[in-house]
Amino acid sequence: MPVGSRHEHVLELVEQVPGLLESLIERNTGKEVPEHDSVDSAGESATIREPIEVLADSVRVFRKNGRPQLAVIVEMQHRPSKKKLFDWPHFLFGFRVEHGCPTVLVVLTVSAKTAEWAREPIDGGLGQSLVRPIVICLDELDPQSDLGLNLLFAFADKSSQDNLEHLADALATIPADQAKRYADILLGGLRGDAADTWRELMKRNYQMYQNEYAQELLARGREEGQTQGEARSILRVLAARGIAVPDRISRKILACQDQSQLDHWLDQAAVTDDIERLFSE
Repeated sequence: MPVGSRHEHVLELVEQVPGLLESLIERNTGKEVPEHDSVDSAGESATIREPIEVLADSVRVFRKNGRPQLAVIVEMQHRPSKKKLFDWPHFLFGFRVEHGCPTVLVVLTVSAKTAEWAREPIDGGLGQSLVRPIVICLDELDPQSDLGLNLLFAFADKSSQDNLEHLADALATIPADQAKRYADILLGGLRGDAADTWRELMKRNYQMYQNEYAQELLARGREEGQTQGEARSILRVLAARGIAVPDRISRKILACQDQSQLDHWLDQAAVTDDIERLFSE
């Protein structure tokens, strides 16, 4: 899988899935994340003195009553890098000073070799100042029934069709808006056979966990009361189901001015598996 696509979408899951970052930290340290009532982004730069500025992948701050309780720097690392042995302590102490709270570094990787390298303590000098990252190798995850961990494991090299099918079933049990958001993250980040499998699962499970979303689109198109609005809703419903629409059919839909025809197409877009037949009518 290309580095870029997996990198940004794994980080997006860590930021978007409630409780996932806490679970990763607690499972790998045996320590509980401090009690908090909010988690927010703290930006990506750690500036100690101009002109020194280094960018982290993601920084999350756990707060209680607005006061920082724990800052977590999240890095997605694909291979060993000598530069990171200097960047990471910079991140830790820079954000510790900025937020005035305990700060930890979480390193995510899909490579067992990179995980082994990252788990080595970073010696700040003469063995007197050691930095120990919390390292999570996606291939080593044991997600069991944890939805967030299953979402992360989908990007692991060891993830299989069975894993993706289990994940699709799990999405069917949560609110449709959440299911769609997480499904879209995977659709954007998976590549090759995994991406093809996920598209098929999205279509197969559409009625279970995306039907509510489709109905919202149907209602939105009708509320607009315009043929163009309804035509765009048809295309959105088909896209949500993972059905590819040829350019000629897309043009036919957008050019149609017959309200009754658009109504029929819009109703059928949520259930049809044969768009060639539907739009030849």
